[in-house]
Amino acid sequence: MCENEDVAHLRLDGYRNVYVRKRTLELKIGNSVLHLRVQLHMCIQGKEKKERIPLEKRTNIGFKWNKQVPNSREVRQTIRKRKEELEQAARFRELSVSVDQVSEKWWREKGPPTITMIAEHYGIFKDLFHDAYFYPSVDLDVCYDFDENHDLPVFCGNHIRADEVRAPPNITYTSDDSSLWTLIMTAPDSHLQKTDAEYLHWMIGNIPGNRLADGEELCNYLPPFPLQGTGAHRYVFILFKQNEKIDFTSEKRPDNCISLDQRTFQTAEFYKHYEDDITPAGISFFQCEYDESVRDVFWDILDMKHPSFEFVHPPPYHPKQKKWPGKQPFDLYLDRYKDVKQINEEVLREKLKTINPFQPKPPRPKYPNVALVDKSTPSWIKLKNKHRRLQELHFKDLD
Repeated sequence: MCENEDVAHLRLDGYRNVYVRKRTLELKIGNSVLHLRVQLHMCIQGKEKKERIPLEKRTNIGFKWNKQVPNSREVRQTIRKRKEELEQAARFRELSVSVDQVSEKWWREKGPPTITMIAEHYGIFKDLFHDAYFYPSVDLDVCYDFDENHDLPVFCGNHIRADEVRAPPNITYTSDDSSLWTLIMTAPDSHLQKTDAEYLHWMIGNIPGNRLADGEELCNYLPPFPLQGTGAHRYVFILFKQNEKIDFTSEKRPDNCISLDQRTFQTAEFYKHYEDDITPAGISFFQCEYDESVRDVFWDILDMKHPSFEFVHPPPYHPKQKKWPGKQPFDLYLDRYKDVKQINEEVLREKLKTINPFQPKPPRPKYPNVALVDKSTPSWIKLKNKHRRLQELHFKDLD
């Protein structure tokens, strides 16, 4: 690229690696980086939109969804007739609404496309089935035991703590006793070595009806183990309907399998191998992040060291530091170019000065800035002390 190249008319969509192109332009052009970043962001967004194929152009590998929408005129007439009666019952607090009936009506009219849309939003179909999708025909109900009186349901992407999913969940769905099913629980984000592979956390095949206890457990339940520093991981339950009883000898894992290599799994390959005999019929998933219980999974169950990762954030863009910045507050200006770890270390030192291991922590004052300030104190120190007392900016972690 020539030095006098017009930055305003650069085209980035013709380059194979836009990130390399961005870095090259940043090194050669000084004052036009902001313009390039905006253009690069638009270019990358357009590339992502091109890569995502709409559902209408993909292959539906599930059952056909029969849209059941009641006649709008009949609905309006029914509402008009019952509106006065329901309003009066609600006013006197006598109105009773069946949650089960509402849930059943929602599932019948809007459930399958809504769940498909949510799964598509979270990238479930892209990561598990590539260019295929399906509409769930079975309402898959997954619940973990929270305590003796409460359950912890799995919806579509809700967050659940890792220490709450140590035991296998309770799976319920409606089916005929003569039908056969296969249930898998897979983690598309947790593989330690391959980006396109998954870990199989649970698998039961040849389930008669909805009796999981009578099915053939092909892989025992392994609690989720989202790694430290990797954010939220998706854990997906998929229910397949079988046409007949299947010989799953090749999918059988050893009892109490603790080998992650043996648990390496690919849903797309599994479906491709048995596509003539199974059809995806139900889906549910949740998200889980690291907590201290994950360490116990590695130490006590997998018998291996606990891996930990730290995400290195890209440095924020700042103009080149000047020796004489002009009308800039020098303390904030210098902090802008400091290493984040150095600032955090200074805040930690300030915090340790106020901690006494032999005395309880004093309560935070109701009005932190009510104390008088010496007038001879420089203004920048006054402002810094104010932020420290109010725990603002980089002092927000003092408490």
